[in-house]
Amino acid sequence: MKPIATFFFVFTLCLLIVLPQEIAANQEGVVTGQIQQACEHTAHKPLCLSTLSSDPTSQQATNLTILAQAALSIASQNASDITDLVKTLVNDQSLEPRVQQALADCLDHYLDAAEQLDDSLAALTVGAHEDLKTWVHVAIDDAGLCDAGFKGLKENVMFHKNKVFHQLCQNALAIAEVSVSAAGK
Repeated sequence: MKPIATFFFVFTLCLLIVLPQEIAANQEGVVTGQIQQACEHTAHKPLCLSTLSSDPTSQQATNLTILAQAALSIASQNASDITDLVKTLVNDQSLEPRVQQALADCLDHYLDAAEQLDDSLAALTVGAHEDLKTWVHVAIDDAGLCDAGFKGLKENVMFHKNKVFHQLCQNALAIAEVSVSAAGK
């Protein structure tokens, strides 16, 4: 092969290897300074960074209140996604009746949790910060009640979902509290 042909071959090969990796990395999300600042105050920083950096609204956020709204929306969407999953699982005839009952209870709890988080979002919008904290804590309690329904059973099919939901709520609450502090300065 001629040197110029070898160069173009190697160059093209490198592009074919590197470019898809760069595109994939850029699609994972961008951690902006605002996102980094908000997530510094959370108990579950890696989860915070990954969820907010993959959210288009968060990437364009100009203040912590917008990030708090995004975090609450992400937690609310997670509750809705869990509700959809539980609706499917509760009708699985291969599960024990006690597991199906626990899932039915979880369905009620997650419907409530999604509603509580929507109320939290409204409270943040109007500056009702105590209400926001109350509603987020109630949503967290709903996930705990879902978990409690599996006590004494061999397997808690909801454990991981409940844990992530709990962490999303804690992160949203922490960011909301920081946004209130920042707005008060």
